[in-house]
Amino acid sequence: MRYERLSDITRLAIRLQGLRGGMTIAEVAEQFDVSRRTAERLRDAVEQAFGPLDTVEGDGRQIRWRLQSPALRQLVRVSSDELAELNLAAESLERTGLAERAEALKDLALKLRAISQPRSREDLDADLEALMGAEGLAMRAGPRPQLQKGLLALLREAIKTDRVVALRYFGQSSKKLSWQRVQPYGVLYGNRAFLVGKTAWGRRIRLWRLANASEVRITDRTFERDPNFDLRGYARQSFGTYQERPVRVVLRFAADVARDATAFLFHPDQTTTANEDGSLTVRFKAGGLNEMSWHLVTWQESVTVERPLALRRRLADLCSTLAAHHALPDSAPPSASTRGTNP
Repeated sequence: MRYERLSDITRLAIRLQGLRGGMTIAEVAEQFDVSRRTAERLRDAVEQAFGPLDTVEGDGRQIRWRLQSPALRQLVRVSSDELAELNLAAESLERTGLAERAEALKDLALKLRAISQPRSREDLDADLEALMGAEGLAMRAGPRPQLQKGLLALLREAIKTDRVVALRYFGQSSKKLSWQRVQPYGVLYGNRAFLVGKTAWGRRIRLWRLANASEVRITDRTFERDPNFDLRGYARQSFGTYQERPVRVVLRFAADVARDATAFLFHPDQTTTANEDGSLTVRFKAGGLNEMSWHLVTWQESVTVERPLALRRRLADLCSTLAAHHALPDSAPPSASTRGTNP
């Protein structure tokens, strides 16, 4: 058997055991870029090498295949590249103030290093040190919230057990502290972290900034979760985290920035059209006009808001306010306008 095929069998075994729902033959064929017949042969080879596969009926009555074999543990290897990715991800989370999530990734990296083969640990550490010394994260301006220690673990426990949490909350608009009892549905991460949930006195899903929450505790009170609520679907309604009624947005980026705009994901459901003049049109449906304006101002004159008119007005008002605030004294000499570009 060729080395490449043996490697594919091991990789497939890892996926069949690591993925909770297993895989269909069609998914095997797609991930390994092989025909259906070859995918079936790979599945059969995994079964011969590691023992019988379990089957479970998936959506559309497709059979999903799963593996549960202790023999696989001796073949799994942790590479320095994989550990470096974990460490970089942890560093990124730390920089955004999510120290608890960063610590969880660091613990995972230590566990993976601990179960690696003893003879490879010295080489693994040397490679990891070299990689971490050669890669880093660029400094980016942004919020660095300090969350209550143990807060994320506490919220996860409340979410899993459908229990109400009590918290002392500083209202961003009211500038007042108040006690809130929240039915937690999830945590939403963006530039800031938000608790997503409901209150006993309101039916609408709301957001609470975790950085504004203190003295958080789990109560004994349970609640019945709305089975129709989908956190990912909820998040997709907005350009950022602020929730408002979604509107159809059409943006046209000038030809000189079309290449950069093509590489941007403005919204998960966006569509793009390359125009004959070299410009790029981006379309999506979302709420959060303020957050859209804050982002679009960084594109300066290279973006045109074609719709909605409300977003165009919001962006124009923002630019006018900024221009008035930063206006130079009449005696100051005029300076050339420059437009920054990313390397």
